[in-house]
Amino acid sequence: MIIDMHTHAARVSRTGDADRGVLGTMRAGRVAAAVVAAIADMPMIRLAAGGDRIEKFRDPYPGECLDTVNGYLTCFEQSGTRIALEPADIRPDSPALVMAIEGCDFLEGDLDRLDMMEERGVRSVQLTHYLVNETGDIQTAPPVHGGLTAFGAEAVRRMNAAGIILDVAHCSQDTVKGVAAIATKPFLCSHSNLKEPGHNDGEHPRFISLDYARMVVDSGGVIGAWISVLWEEKFPGMIRQLFRLIDAVGIDHVGIGSDLPTGVASTEMPDFSRHPEIATALQGRGLTQEEVDKVCSGNWLRVFRAVRA
Repeated sequence: MIIDMHTHAARVSRTGDADRGVLGTMRAGRVAAAVVAAIADMPMIRLAAGGDRIEKFRDPYPGECLDTVNGYLTCFEQSGTRIALEPADIRPDSPALVMAIEGCDFLEGDLDRLDMMEERGVRSVQLTHYLVNETGDIQTAPPVHGGLTAFGAEAVRRMNAAGIILDVAHCSQDTVKGVAAIATKPFLCSHSNLKEPGHNDGEHPRFISLDYARMVVDSGGVIGAWISVLWEEKFPGMIRQLFRLIDAVGIDHVGIGSDLPTGVASTEMPDFSRHPEIATALQGRGLTQEEVDKVCSGNWLRVFRAVRA
């Protein structure tokens, strides 16, 4: 059984129907669950000149991010794929989506919107994306807040209380320090890789330091290996990054966060067909079946259970 803890498999763009062709590959790919992200700041970001990074190009209008999130969620709900609301809903024989939101830009100062999203079925929320929002600083822009804000801290507490998985992907290291100081439940860094000075793209701004990774691990959380920016190494690079994470933080804290079908994944992992190759590669390097199961699904499921308890 495989769980991908961060994807845009149902829909990448701001509008449109779910891509049922992509979702239809989940069963053959042995993917029991795909976490699908509603991109809150999608209308305000674009691919920068050169095509190698994403940038903000305008501020959101009032209510725009909330409307965008709701549009995505409706798309997921109408995708024809079952929505999993609880850990027991995830079964190897019946592929399901877990609804998530990428970026708390939709809050606009209203924490009750987190409860509203939980009631709708959202089970994972990322504090930040490519806009520096009211919760804290991001990895890809100069710091504005100096880390997690007071409002961001309240958002963390509300997510912990509501049973929403907290995801710190895209957050600056100082923002994660703030999260680590107050979080009472495990949290994720759903899609990133460890920094690798001297290696091509090894210091990508979205890669994390070992200190950053340890804060996730110390919470009991999981880091998902990421393919989207591995332009030279491609799919084999994702496997290599998985093992770098395993070696650095331990088998209990690593998962799969492909971010498909963005970036490199658009050609290397445009759907779920190659996911079984990940399990095969792990086995080929000598991991036991128990260890393979942890990386492929068990670690993320452990966090889901702890957060929903």
